[in-house]
Amino acid sequence: MASIEVKSAQPGVESVWVDVANVTDEQCLEIYSTLDSLIGTEPQVSDAVAKAFVHAIELCSEANPSDLWHHLIYRHLRNRGFSDQRWKRVSGFALERGFLGIYSVRLEDHGIRARILSYNEAERLLKSLSIPVKPSKIDIFLEGNTSGGWAVFGAIHVKSSIAERIQDDVPASLAFIDRGLVSVAVTMDVKSFPPPHGDGVNHGELGGRSFDTDKARPKRAYIEELGQFDALFSFNLRTPPSPSSTPSGKMIYTLSMMEPQPDRLVEYLAAAWRQRQD
Repeated sequence: MASIEVKSAQPGVESVWVDVANVTDEQCLEIYSTLDSLIGTEPQVSDAVAKAFVHAIELCSEANPSDLWHHLIYRHLRNRGFSDQRWKRVSGFALERGFLGIYSVRLEDHGIRARILSYNEAERLLKSLSIPVKPSKIDIFLEGNTSGGWAVFGAIHVKSSIAERIQDDVPASLAFIDRGLVSVAVTMDVKSFPPPHGDGVNHGELGGRSFDTDKARPKRAYIEELGQFDALFSFNLRTPPSPSSTPSGKMIYTLSMMEPQPDRLVEYLAAAWRQRQD
């Protein structure tokens, strides 16, 4: 089990060390080395981060994906001198590309194409669907293979954390849902508190720390009560999944990125595409 240092932003406060299960110290060093090498060779830092993340997921297949993203990728880049602002500029694109690096082939097996489009391509496609939203609000377009070519049937909103302006995506999500298209969110559900305020553990924001208490969890309500997305898939294994029924009928699912295929995300999207064809 690897131990990762979580530093405080406050001078004079000692670090804490977080254990990351199913990752060895040797694997950490290999991931760091891969990331450093890719940053030196890839034209875009976001592509380097995406490829390093995919490598980490494949190398440490039983680890919590959110911990690999947060404690290994993010913290190593911070130790390299990345500011939080630089990380924010890079990480959104990197996570989208990393997600596709893992899921594109899995979805293709079900006749589904998942794509990140340029602004102009997305704008043309949204106009053809009569969906009046900004192209930047759709991270990944979902298309199904038909005899007449590829047909859009949904969108994926990719978020590192639920605090990451997810409400900005709600109008686009609801516009897709209103037109009978599927709209799902995927998240690493990243959230930890460094010392002196916390123990550095990546509990997330969907109840990983307090699900069994009476504490309100408004961010779960985006899905379970308000139904602002058709479903949310969390890759933080500490995220409690939804109970068997919710007020909105929409669910939060918790999964690893290296489960036997098809996993719940692939099954969900494959079923949505089949339903669209009926």
